[in-house]
Amino acid sequence: MKSHEGDVDSHQSKVDMSSASFDTQNNEGYSIPGSVKTNLAIGELLSNKGESRNNDGKKVNLCGTEIIFTGITVSMRQKTIPQESGRVKAEYNTHDSLEATVNEIQQLLDRRSVVTVRVLLDWMGSTSLTDLERALPLCGYMFEDGPWKKALIKFGVDPRTGPKFRHYQTVTFEMDFGPIVEQGKHDWAKKGELAFPNLLKADDNIPHVFNGTKFVPDDNTWQICDLHDALLRRIVSTSDIRPEVNHKDGFLWNGTMAKLEVIMRDKLVCIRDGGTPSDEDYVYFLSFPDRYQPPTGRDYFKYGLDFGQQYTQKQAYLRGRIVNRARKSAA
Repeated sequence: MKSHEGDVDSHQSKVDMSSASFDTQNNEGYSIPGSVKTNLAIGELLSNKGESRNNDGKKVNLCGTEIIFTGITVSMRQKTIPQESGRVKAEYNTHDSLEATVNEIQQLLDRRSVVTVRVLLDWMGSTSLTDLERALPLCGYMFEDGPWKKALIKFGVDPRTGPKFRHYQTVTFEMDFGPIVEQGKHDWAKKGELAFPNLLKADDNIPHVFNGTKFVPDDNTWQICDLHDALLRRIVSTSDIRPEVNHKDGFLWNGTMAKLEVIMRDKLVCIRDGGTPSDEDYVYFLSFPDRYQPPTGRDYFKYGLDFGQQYTQKQAYLRGRIVNRARKSAA
């Protein structure tokens, strides 16, 4: 049971690890692992057992399993991207299952050129985690930062080149996914365990997909194309997009990302704590501008309200969060 004393969002009101490493730079400027394995985060799970949070972008836990990415990493500011792995594939001779895993990942990347490991795990089913870890560097590269961080990208594909890649952008939430439990509501003393149906993997609750009513807390990153919640789809389906990529928000404007991140986070917290999100709490904010240009002083505008209407206490809080997030990446 978790108390979440420090969680201000409480509704009571599939990766990398290794020891320290050094990188060498090739002639195109992107990072290639040295003799010690280089780490890159693909996601982060905060377990109910008090696992430590790692904010340096180099260690991720998926269901308690650590997967290491030893491939090429690129900064968002780097102009070139890797065209191929440069890895010797002779090890196939001793790892036939590895070759099959590489072929399967490459086929998936032909269909969807930017994909999180979480998606691969859902698509590939029974693939060995060891083979998956070995296969990742042979199939693609990753960004160290920016709107496609924590996703594997097919060699030769640069998602910064056009708005069509905005659908593959990632959204990550630094929060504790362990549910808050109200004492006296459950008989854990008798059974020794708690069940949270809305947090369990099922046919209607696929880990890499967020449907707005359930989620699987095995990772903290989703891709925009995997957001099936109707209200969130309305937000990201905007036609008002950036003509050129932004290093923080990709091809979406600051207001779009502010609405998406704040509302989705609130829905996640609500579901985590056993509630059911109501779109009535969020629908007013659909009118918040996609391209937000903050005023010089404080913003007093009541987005989505008619004359005489007032926000609820929760809506006023969410409005403030949206405005603050949009300010951080205002053009």
